[in-house]
Amino acid sequence: MNKNLKIATILPYKENYTVSKAQAAAIWVADFYKFSKFKKENFIFGYTKEKNYLSKNYININISNLKSKFSSSTKEYCNNIIKKAQKINFDIIEIHNRPKVFEYLSPKLKSKYILYFHNDPLSMNGSISKSERMHLLNNLEKIIFVSKWVRSRFFENLDKKLMHKTEVVYPSINKINN
Repeated sequence: MNKNLKIATILPYKENYTVSKAQAAAIWVADFYKFSKFKKENFIFGYTKEKNYLSKNYININISNLKSKFSSSTKEYCNNIIKKAQKINFDIIEIHNRPKVFEYLSPKLKSKYILYFHNDPLSMNGSISKSERMHLLNNLEKIIFVSKWVRSRFFENLDKKLMHKTEVVYPSINKINN
């Protein structure tokens, strides 16, 4: 029996996923989604106040304390994702550009996790130190980088033999431009 994979794609909550205000990672996710063979079972989670989403599979996650100095917006975002995702039971959870989100979700949502890095990992909470990056390598199913430079930054002061759990992917220019 061939089971359809259920995939959750988690955007950073600051990444707008709308036609008029989409940002780089959101556009990248939307472009990859267009050509996915799993699009019927793939849901994209994010936060935005707008309604003109880039795709119909988007699930908006409410954040009430966005600018609070007393509580974590990331923690609230993750807790709200957990509430929605527990009902679906995802096989794969893809997290874009937020290693800390993996730390919040993984104890509560049993799944295979893939982390995508669009920017310098050494500037993100959860992947700055060597021990944090080793933890990610040891606990994620796969780490995907959008460029060789981003991967080289991740492996700064790490054994390059550990690259076997990583990939560098490039969007197909032909597919995107057609």
